[in-house]
Amino acid sequence: MLRYIIVRTIWIFIILATILSLNFVLLKLAPDYPPTTKDDRDIYYARQVVDGYMVAKLYTDPEFISFYRSSEYKECNKCYSIDEGFQIRRFEPIPVSLQYFRWVRNIVVDFNWGLSTRVQVNVPVFQLLSARIPVTMRLNLIALIFYIPIGFTLGIIAALKNNSFTDNAISFGVMVFISIPGFVIMTILVMIFGYMLEWVPSQFPARDVIGSGIQLKGLILPVLGLSFGAIAGLTRTTRAELREVLTSEFVLLARTKGLTRTQAVIRHAMRNSMVPLVPGIIGSFVGLLSGSVVIELIYSIPGTGRIFLQAMTQGSYDYNLILGVTAFYTIIGLFAVLLVDLSYGIVDPRIRMGAKR
Repeated sequence: MLRYIIVRTIWIFIILATILSLNFVLLKLAPDYPPTTKDDRDIYYARQVVDGYMVAKLYTDPEFISFYRSSEYKECNKCYSIDEGFQIRRFEPIPVSLQYFRWVRNIVVDFNWGLSTRVQVNVPVFQLLSARIPVTMRLNLIALIFYIPIGFTLGIIAALKNNSFTDNAISFGVMVFISIPGFVIMTILVMIFGYMLEWVPSQFPARDVIGSGIQLKGLILPVLGLSFGAIAGLTRTTRAELREVLTSEFVLLARTKGLTRTQAVIRHAMRNSMVPLVPGIIGSFVGLLSGSVVIELIYSIPGTGRIFLQAMTQGSYDYNLILGVTAFYTIIGLFAVLLVDLSYGIVDPRIRMGAKR
């Protein structure tokens, strides 16, 4: 088991490095979107030199200075020049291959992901993410803890009351909430409970807002918006798996040996139906994270999803921030896959992780 975990972890970092490397090269070949104001650009390009992505050259030749100030001069692609009166300071990028190795060194040695160019100009990307990752993780973990017992309970009830009114009602609700996107549900919740009834805040409260449990109330709508679809999916899966197990021969044999229906379900049926359910629950956390991207924007939640959409604004891309957020979601997704594989062996001891035969 330990050897299997080590090997899989190594592969996770290999895949992560490959994905981020491809993203880095593609983004470096794309057009630049530096800060818009001159002072911010000066600071940004000076930092690019310090990080090793560009070189600064001084031109004191009067002929070049005169040519630079004429209308015939055209700046080279991805270059930036500053007219200092008696000289021209010019920032020129080094080859992308060298930039890549400098980028890897900056991350490994200093955990330096570069500066934000548009969302929060010249603020380190890691500083931006470190303030927002806890918000996103707390929101999604609360939603995960909230929807699991409800989904399990409704699925078990529907399976045990097969083809009854209760089963049909639960199945109808499942069909409705699986069909409606999470952002639509979130919008409806905000309109009804935030604006019309005013039971909860209409947008996520700021950190410095205190009193009357406002911070706790601010979590109610986004948790519900994330949970409805997840509850419907878990209910449907639980019902389907449990119904299949309840009709299997070993459950019927347990009933013929004197076990009550409740004992047969708890001791035998539920345990066997958990094999596909538990990995699905772990994997659903990644789905919650992706779903929270739009919900964070709708409810003004200061999480990673909201700044990711801001960084992806057309014509105003923030490449360094895009790389940082991509790394966060990729790491979560890859380790979720590892936990899914490990959960099979935990739920069903007959499954051996990494066994050759």
